[in-house]
Amino acid sequence: MQFKDFMKEHIPIYGVSVALAIGSVFFGLAPYYLVYRLLLDIVQGCSERTVLQYALLIFLALSLQILMHCLSTAISHKTAFSILKKIRLAVTEKMMRMPLGYTQTKGSGYFHSLLIDSIERLEYPLAHAIPETTSNVLLPVSIIALLFSFDWRMGLSLLVPAGLTLLFYLPMYIGIMNEFAATYYTMLETMNGRVIEYIRGNKEIKIFGREDAALSKYDTSIDEYKTATLHLYNRMYIAASPSIIMLSSLLASVLSVGGFLYCAGSLSAHLYLFSVLVSVGIGTSLLKFTEFMDNFYYIKNGERLINEVLSAPELQEPDTAVGEIPNNEIALHHVSFAYEDVQVLHDISLVFPEKTKTAIVGHSGSGKTTVANLIARFWDVQEGSITIGGVAYRDLFLDQLMQRVNYVTQDTFLFNMTIMENIRLGKPDASNEEVIEAAKNAYCHEFIIAFENGYNTSAGDDGAKLSGGQRQRIIIARALLRNAPVLILDEATAYADMENQQKIQKSLEQLCKDKTLILIAHRLSTVTGCDQIILMNNGTVAATGTHSELLKTSPLYAKLWDTHEQSRNWKLERGKGNTLC
Repeated sequence: MQFKDFMKEHIPIYGVSVALAIGSVFFGLAPYYLVYRLLLDIVQGCSERTVLQYALLIFLALSLQILMHCLSTAISHKTAFSILKKIRLAVTEKMMRMPLGYTQTKGSGYFHSLLIDSIERLEYPLAHAIPETTSNVLLPVSIIALLFSFDWRMGLSLLVPAGLTLLFYLPMYIGIMNEFAATYYTMLETMNGRVIEYIRGNKEIKIFGREDAALSKYDTSIDEYKTATLHLYNRMYIAASPSIIMLSSLLASVLSVGGFLYCAGSLSAHLYLFSVLVSVGIGTSLLKFTEFMDNFYYIKNGERLINEVLSAPELQEPDTAVGEIPNNEIALHHVSFAYEDVQVLHDISLVFPEKTKTAIVGHSGSGKTTVANLIARFWDVQEGSITIGGVAYRDLFLDQLMQRVNYVTQDTFLFNMTIMENIRLGKPDASNEEVIEAAKNAYCHEFIIAFENGYNTSAGDDGAKLSGGQRQRIIIARALLRNAPVLILDEATAYADMENQQKIQKSLEQLCKDKTLILIAHRLSTVTGCDQIILMNNGTVAATGTHSELLKTSPLYAKLWDTHEQSRNWKLERGKGNTLC
């Protein structure tokens, strides 16, 4: 879907809102005509009862005008919020169908700006601009037409300055907005992104003493936004000022033309007074119309961002579901992959046999995590294919795959809910006993019950109330509760202390015996017992085998192991001049 599709769906109800706005214009025009008739009757002589009748009719017309305006606005508001709700849901549902890597590349600031700021700015134009712009256009047109029906000269006295104002203002306004709007909205999105980045990274900023650098980036984005905004607004003021002056000349035009005609005896006094009255109303409406022009650029920018997300690539799913998957063996067949223009994997072919433990090792940037991300289908492969049980990923529904593959990363995330609820995410229908059992197996139980509220303790935003090791163990408990047949662990014990690393490792070995286990490891000592070790180097498979086999056949693995062993034996000795970097 595109932005226009959400609008098309609500055209009928907007038609009702516009119809009511037109009715409001009609009843708003009626008092002017009634005043004209009253002035005419006063000149010809009338009773107090006649004046009272006109007053009641004017009051009734104004009341109906307000009623229809309120109904029109109420309908348009309800419709606008309905559209915004559907857009937000469509964007968030789209995010679930996107490759996870796409959302990570865009960043949280981008989606925060879209879902909260950009979409919210659509509320005013959708709720007000559509019906009210209609009335603010129709009212001047109707008044000018009415004046033409009475006296073409007075109609012309209003039409000429009003037309010149629009002819002068609109092209200049549109030109300025087309020139500067993109820069303005880009700077706004950048500033919003910096705000989110500063808030989310506040702890790291303080830990590493980067307050000045972070504030400098934030301050720069604010200055750039300020510069873009002032540049845009200054140009707009230059364009708007002559237009406002020209709109103010409406009254002067009617007064001078009408006065000349009245003095010449070719215009009646009551028509002269009526023309002066309506010229005041038309100026206000035209000013409102120019104000609403700003909102169309909010719509244009919002449409651009919404369409950009809704047209983004998705993880492709089949039309019909595949039946049973015979086993849980994972295989990569001649897989190549690139992040944008950077080639990361080159013609990789691998097999992860069912119910075996495979480790992927290698230097940073060798492609280990990319392989894991592709197996978890955070991205789709660009060349080649991946299968599970001989069935291609592209022939599976994403939910079908996710029931079989679980991924525990070193980047933990806990929701601002209780520890019990955070663990239960792995299996929403799990009983409290099952949650507690998973926590015990992940060595969480002891520290959880030490909290005053136990399992009902809130984890805080992003698990802020827990230590890194505690968060990691809760993530592992969640994965154990889910019990997917394929488990990917990306250095899952990274934040556990030495004692609990051993406990968690033993627990994982016992609980993952019947699973296809894939370990992304940086510490080689954690993978020596694996059935298979895959050594990655520069996006290719350098070697495969067991630990003992690789020590004999792979010089690169032997070097990595030697470096690892040396790092384990490092010691700090007093007086030796050693430093810890």
